[in-house]
Amino acid sequence: MKDGYLKFAPYILVSVGLAVWGISYYLSNIFPAHEGFTWLPFILSQVFANFFCGIFIKKLYEQASKDSLTGACNRRYFAAKVSTLSKMKFPVSLMMVDIDNFKKVNDVYGHLAGDELLKQVAEILYNNVRKTDLVARWGGEEFTIVLPNTSPENAFKLAERIKNIVETNTFDIGMSKVSMTISIGIATTTFPIHPDCFVDFADKALYKAKETKNAVVAYGQIENTTA
Repeated sequence: MKDGYLKFAPYILVSVGLAVWGISYYLSNIFPAHEGFTWLPFILSQVFANFFCGIFIKKLYEQASKDSLTGACNRRYFAAKVSTLSKMKFPVSLMMVDIDNFKKVNDVYGHLAGDELLKQVAEILYNNVRKTDLVARWGGEEFTIVLPNTSPENAFKLAERIKNIVETNTFDIGMSKVSMTISIGIATTTFPIHPDCFVDFADKALYKAKETKNAVVAYGQIENTTA
């Protein structure tokens, strides 16, 4: 079953259950059972059973698509989303976000403090994007943000805003408080391209941003070589 259908699993199972029992009820009128027999308890039990099974499947789907630490989408879900790039509204922008000097936090305060920092940075990302955008944990201290229908100018403004929020924020990590900065690379395309190329362009921009740290760098214009 495809990921898109799994989200609607409770409703699909209820609909299928109702259809099955509807057919059964129709057949019972053609071939009636003994007097006094009623299908209602069976129909209700089937509906409830399917609904709760659907909820369970939906929870499994959400667990499979989310990063267990930060609650962001995981890399698998990100890859699936970017593979549908051609169906998004262009221009589409992609941000690669990296926490500067993250290893130092782990070394000085411990890995639990590092985990707490990741959660708080992820929350800042969530709170500053639209519902149509996708925040995912790329790995380690890196996140990605997919921004459909977002121009290079608007993507850059958003990246600067997020960078400034992180820079001016004080992070509570256990018994300590720390300040932190991030670097962001941006790539924007106005046409469908291979997902790996799109990520590579954003990653190259991030590499330039990491040279100075606490910076936002946008990749140059992406050319349509297939045109």
